[in-house]
Amino acid sequence: MEGVKAVIDEPNRGIPSEDTQIEVIRELRDLPPLHYLFKIKNFSQLYNGKIDNYDSSDFEVGGYQWRLSLYPKGNKKVNEKDHISLYLVLSESNSFPLYREVNVYLKLFIYNQIQDKYLTVQDAKGSVRRFRGMKKEWGFDQLVPLSVFNDASNGYLINDCCVFGAEVFVLEGCCKVECASAVKELDNNRYAWKFENFAELEEETYFSKVFVIGGYRWTLEVYPRI
Repeated sequence: MEGVKAVIDEPNRGIPSEDTQIEVIRELRDLPPLHYLFKIKNFSQLYNGKIDNYDSSDFEVGGYQWRLSLYPKGNKKVNEKDHISLYLVLSESNSFPLYREVNVYLKLFIYNQIQDKYLTVQDAKGSVRRFRGMKKEWGFDQLVPLSVFNDASNGYLINDCCVFGAEVFVLEGCCKVECASAVKELDNNRYAWKFENFAELEEETYFSKVFVIGGYRWTLEVYPRI
């Protein structure tokens, strides 16, 4: 595709050890983000201010509330200081129990105002991120180098204004949940049901007597001709 350049970067830093480090793809595209644009005026006030990060307002995608979290000088929590860091966050406004999770394929963006294109940053190989009670933030520690971003000739920061964006594709599925409870094994936990002349049985179905095991009442069904 004309005017598109893809680059494979080093794996992200700062991802928890439980997750596999994933390569990142960057490319320019004409189409704006489908779900959210986050325009910042007077970016220098954020950069020169005392705050480490700035959050967007909530936006809804896939039945959930999200927001973008921007670290204009890099995320110090992962020792990043040379790149802008940007993350998608599952908003606290969601009623979200700890055992619940949302699987998401995400893309984050920076608008190139000179080329009128969007720098798209995404995980390689279509990787899916799991948002859950203990992990509500995913994104990129190294979205773009600060030296590149701050140079107006590159088109990302012009007249102290910049634009970020997001696409959030929620992968919904139907998961059956089963809850089991262990019962202490009892000495009398067996039941024997003896048949005489089994081959001569004529009824379609036979039911045993009711018996008790583990504090519950049971019965057996036998279908001799199926």
